[in-house]
Amino acid sequence: MKFSVVVPAYNEAKSIAAAVQALLAQTAPRNEFEIIVVDNNSIDNTFEIARQSGADLVIKETKQGTNMARQAGLAKAKGEIVAFLDADSVPPPDWLEKIEADLGDGKIMAVSGPLDYGFVGIKKFLDLLYEKYFLPKAGIFLKLLFGKKSGVIIGGNFAARRVALDAIGGLPALDFWGDDAAIAMLIARRVGPVLFDSGLIIRSSPRRFERSGFFKLAVRYLISYLKIYFNKKYS
Repeated sequence: MKFSVVVPAYNEAKSIAAAVQALLAQTAPRNEFEIIVVDNNSIDNTFEIARQSGADLVIKETKQGTNMARQAGLAKAKGEIVAFLDADSVPPPDWLEKIEADLGDGKIMAVSGPLDYGFVGIKKFLDLLYEKYFLPKAGIFLKLLFGKKSGVIIGGNFAARRVALDAIGGLPALDFWGDDAAIAMLIARRVGPVLFDSGLIIRSSPRRFERSGFFKLAVRYLISYLKIYFNKKYS
């Protein structure tokens, strides 16, 4: 099988159906990908709705945390490329085809893209600058400044070759902050390049920014990334 799509979900009864249905609408041939939803201790009916929506496999993971749930899905995945989607996100129909194109030359080991939160005004402007000019070049800047390789992965929108994930021993057991940064560092430093494609966009919920505040959350993400970047554990 070419693709496995892993969707970690915690109390996502209101959004999981849309995520699964968007995956079922992919232009990639249906027999080339599987959809695996991982229910991470939900107390609503996420599990049942995921099954009813058409996911190929719905499993439970009792260890709480995004990477723990992703790893549980990875353990069941059969695809040569494993893609990861947040349960509150909706990819466009050509998402898997774009991922395949980005990974097509055999040199790129993982690819990620931005999330469209539907911001407006100054928030939209700042978000576009961040996605189009900073994130794609972040690895180059950090290498010039500090001499260490790095990559950028956004956990709700990325894919990696199965061989790359196996080479780093699976996904590091982080529950949230820095979970995707750790994956990016390990692949970039131990396996091969990580590409950030600003055109690989999917729509996602802005609820986390609404709860925490746009600037406060943005700063916290940046600090979490830098902590992982300088952590020798991920060298």
